[in-house]
Amino acid sequence: MDLPIRIQTEPGTERVVSVDGSWGAPGLHLSHWPGNATPRELKHDLSTGIALHFARLPARDRERLARGCVALANNHYDSDGACAMFAAHRPEAALPLASELLAIAAAGDFFQVPSEQAFAACATLEALAEPGRSPIASALAGTTGRERYELATRAAVQRLPAIARGDLEEYRPLWEADLEALRADRADLARAALDDLVHLDLRIWVAAPGATSTRRGAPARFDPGRHALFADGRADRVLAVGPARAGTTYRLVLGTLSWFDLAAPRTQPRPDLAALARRLDELEGTRREDEAAWRCQSASGASPELWFGKAEMESFSEHAGEALCPSALDATRVKSALIDALRAAWAFPEDEAEELPFSLR
Repeated sequence: MDLPIRIQTEPGTERVVSVDGSWGAPGLHLSHWPGNATPRELKHDLSTGIALHFARLPARDRERLARGCVALANNHYDSDGACAMFAAHRPEAALPLASELLAIAAAGDFFQVPSEQAFAACATLEALAEPGRSPIASALAGTTGRERYELATRAAVQRLPAIARGDLEEYRPLWEADLEALRADRADLARAALDDLVHLDLRIWVAAPGATSTRRGAPARFDPGRHALFADGRADRVLAVGPARAGTTYRLVLGTLSWFDLAAPRTQPRPDLAALARRLDELEGTRREDEAAWRCQSASGASPELWFGKAEMESFSEHAGEALCPSALDATRVKSALIDALRAAWAFPEDEAEELPFSLR
C-alpha cells in the first residue's frame, strides 16, 4: 500500500493500519496482539500471516478495508512486525516470499527455529534497530526509541527481499555468533533427557549430572537458550533442569503461544508463577530478599520466566546466564510443585468443568 510507515505509541485520532501491534488506534488492524480487532477472515497465528492474507486480497478489497487510513503503523519493532509491514507495504514483492517471511516471524515471536536461515534472518532484522551493531548505525545515532524503530522498520522493508531469500553474507557479523550459540545449545539438549507432558503443554529437559553448556563463553552450568528450548514449537512451557554437585539449576519459560491472539487459541491456562515461586521458596527455605531465591516475572507478560537464583533477568533473555544459582531442591519436588501449579490453573466452577471433554481429576 502506498502509505507512509510510522511508529506510533498513542492511539491518536487518525485512522491507520495497525500492523502487528495493538494500541487502540482507529482504523484497520493486521495484528495478533491481545486486544486487536483484526477481521476474522484475515486471522493467522502471526501478524506476518495476517498481513499476507491482506496482501492476497484484490486491490479493491484492500482499499475498502483500509479506507480513510493515513499510514501503516506499529508501536514497536521486531522481526514479525517488520515482515508484516513488508507484506502490507509491498504485497507484490512479499507474496512470492510468503513461506520465508512466516519462518522468520516464527523465529522472532515464537522463538522457534523453522530453519537456520530463518533464525539468521531474524537475528539480522533484530540487529537493524541496535545502534551499536546496525548497518544503519549512522542514521540511528542520537535518535529516540520511536525514531530508531521507525528508521529500522523502513530499512527492514527495503532490505527484506534479499534477507528473506537468504542473501545474508553481508550481515554475517549480525547473526554468526547467535547461530553458533544455537547449534551448541541444540547439541546440549540432544544429550539431555526429555520428558514430554503433552496434556500439560510442558517439556522438561534434564541434563546429565554435572553437564554444562558448551557454547562459547557460557557460565559453567546447564543453560540452553530460548530458541533451542522452543525450536520445534511442540510445547508452550519448558523447564530446563541442570543437576550438579553444588545443587540443581532450574529455569521455567512460558512461551508466547499462550499470550498472542492465535487463529486457533491454545487452551492451556497459564500457572500463577508468583504463587509457585512462594511455594518453592517454602520448600527451599529461602525468602525473596535472599541473594538467591525463587524468582519469577509477571505471568501476564508475553513470555515470562521462573528460576532459582538472582533477581536480575531481562524479559525475553535468550539465556539465563548469571541469574541462575544452584538450588538444594531435587528435581522431583520441583516438578511436582510445577505440575500442581499447572493443574491449579484449571480452576473452573463445577458447571463449567462438566462441559470439558476430559477430566481434571
